[in-house]
Order: sequence, then C-alpha cells, then structure tokens
Amino acid sequence: MSITPSPSILNLQSLESKRDDRIQYSCAKGILLCCLWYLSSAANGIMLKSLLAVFSFPLSLTVVQFFGCAVLTLPLLRYQCGPGAVILNKGLFMSGILPLSAGKVAAVFFATLSIANIPLSYSNTIKASLPLFSVMFSKIILGQTHKPMIYCSLLLIVCGVIICSFTEVLFNLAGLISAIIGTMSTALLSVYAKKAMLDHNMHYLKMLYFVSITSLALTLPMSLFLDGQALLTHDYSSMAEPVSEILPFLFGIALTNFTQNVAAFGFLSLVNPVSYSVANCMKRVFTIATSLVILRNPVTLMNILGMGTALSGVALYNKIKLDEQRAVKLSLPTVIKRPRDNEYLNPLYTSASHLPPNMPLKSRTAYVINGYADYHARTSPRVVPHNGGVILG
Repeated sequence: MSITPSPSILNLQSLESKRDDRIQYSCAKGILLCCLWYLSSAANGIMLKSLLAVFSFPLSLTVVQFFGCAVLTLPLLRYQCGPGAVILNKGLFMSGILPLSAGKVAAVFFATLSIANIPLSYSNTIKASLPLFSVMFSKIILGQTHKPMIYCSLLLIVCGVIICSFTEVLFNLAGLISAIIGTMSTALLSVYAKKAMLDHNMHYLKMLYFVSITSLALTLPMSLFLDGQALLTHDYSSMAEPVSEILPFLFGIALTNFTQNVAAFGFLSLVNPVSYSVANCMKRVFTIATSLVILRNPVTLMNILGMGTALSGVALYNKIKLDEQRAVKLSLPTVIKRPRDNEYLNPLYTSASHLPPNMPLKSRTAYVINGYADYHARTSPRVVPHNGGVILG
C-alpha cells in the first residue's frame, strides 16, 4: 500500500529545495563579489600610487573616483531596480545618505592622500587597524564592553603598526596621519552603511548611487577652489608621462573604484558585519602582497614582521568575533514573533535567514525547529515529523 505524503510534508520539501537553491546561489554570488572586490581594490591602489607620482592632485583624483562611480552605477541601478529607484525622499537623504556621504568623502580623500605620501603596503597595514577604531567607537558611543582577548588582539595590531612605522624606509608623518583618519572614517562608515540598509530597507545599488552623487557634489566645489588654478597653470609638458598616457589611468581608477564599491556593498548586503570584517582583512593581505610584487617598494625584515604582527592581531580579533557570533546563534530562542499579520520575513532582519524572502507570515507566532516553520495552523497546534525532528504549527 502506497502512502501519499501530506501537503505539509510536500510544502516542507519544496521549502527545503528552494532553500538549498538560494544557499548555492548566494554562495556563488558572494565568492564572485569577493574576488571582484579583491582584484579591483588592488588594481585601484596600484594605479592611484602610480598616477600620484606624476599627477599630485589627491582631491581631484577623489572627484574622479566619485564621478566614475556615480555615472557607472546609474544604468546598473535602473536595470536592477527600475526607473523609480532614482527617486529619494528628503527625510531619507538627510538622515541616511548625507552622513554616509560625508564619511565616504573623508575615507576616500584621506586614503588617497596617504597613498600619495607612503607606500601602498604600509598604507594598507595601517588600514588593517580598522577593528581598533570599531572597538573604540562602540565603547565611546554605545558603551559596549569587550572580552579581554579582544584587547589582546588590538594590542597586537597596535604593536604591528608601531613596528612598521619605525622600520618603514619611506616613512612620512602626513601619510601616517592621513591613513589613520581614513581608517577611522571607514570604521564609522561600515557600521552606519549596514545600519542604513537595514533601517531603510534600501538596495545597496541605490545607496551606492546616492552616496556617490552626493559625495561628488561635496568634493567638486572644493576641488575647483583648491586645485582649479593649479590644474590650469600646471606645466603638463614637463611631466614624466604624457597626458595621453594619464587619461587611461584616470578611466582605470574610475572603473576600478566603481567595481570595488559595487562588490563591497553587494558583499556586505549578503553577510553580517563580522564576516565582512574577515573578508576585509584578507583583502588587505592580498593588496599588500600584490603591491610589494608589482610596485617593488623597499621593505626590511622588521617591516614584514610588523605587517605580520598587525595582520595576526586582525585575524585573532575576527576569530573572537566569529566565536561570539556562533555562541549568540546557539543561544537564540526558537520562537520568532512578529507584531503584525501579513508581515514579510526578511533574511537581513531575522535569524531565520534560510527562509525564502517575502514569505507571508500567516500567524503571529511561528515555532522553528530543525530550521523549518509551518505557517498553516492558526488555532490548533499540530506536530509534523520531518528529518528526525518535529515542526510545531
């Protein structure tokens, strides 16, 4: 006698299949975005360093990066989200986009200024101290406390940066200060960007476009005022490279900046801030290694030791944060409560990230066991066996 599966079992099997497809798609998308992020970031830094050696206008190059990102993001945004995506209300602009843009301007400008004054490998070693400023801001602003091991990892980072600073062959104080300010701005920016995407349910391309166009509006007047006269009177004939060879570099800088921003924002929208921090640490390692091979800037054994110490501290910090995250997931309750009927589950907002997006919640309380939920029962609970466990509806 054949046994016909109940509708609930068939529905659960369908959910399982859709979940597996979504996981595979998200993993493939995350790997692709991460690779693009790494490659474009290294290429952008190397081209910036090469161009700044003959074209020393960091603020104007900042404008070029924002201009390229704004122009290239617009068609992609229209394709992904439709023509209506370019509309933004005033409240969202003032509370979300404008503060993000101010932080982005500071982060990009001071990062460019640091690359102009110190080697790219040293600049990225300082940028690897991002966790130090993240912990500092969370302590000052949010009053958060941290485990002693967190402070041990930060001590390693500080020691590594100090060793690099004292042993750097091409040390420059202005470059060091610029890199520190840029890193501090990035620390604030990464936290606030994730918060803004969640609070306003904003697509990352829409956020990137409006942040880029606002950042361009903030930097263009400053560039015209500070660099305009110098650019007009600059003796381009005495430059080591002809203008015809500089233009491709400008296009390359704009393109790689656009690519790394799209990849970074896209990757951040798929993962949590801790996973993003881990990937960012590995990106620093990749950029440092690439710059040392291609630019061949002079390094000493102590310099390499300092880089390794700082990056080891970052790796320890990320491991502690990942362990904390796993502990929080294990301690989460198995009951998901929502305040209103017909509300939609969003993977970014709930711990049930395995559920399909835009699934209507038909009851106020869903009991999740073994990673699944049954939303059909409203009044009388029932038990449905599945994968060695039960699902309460």
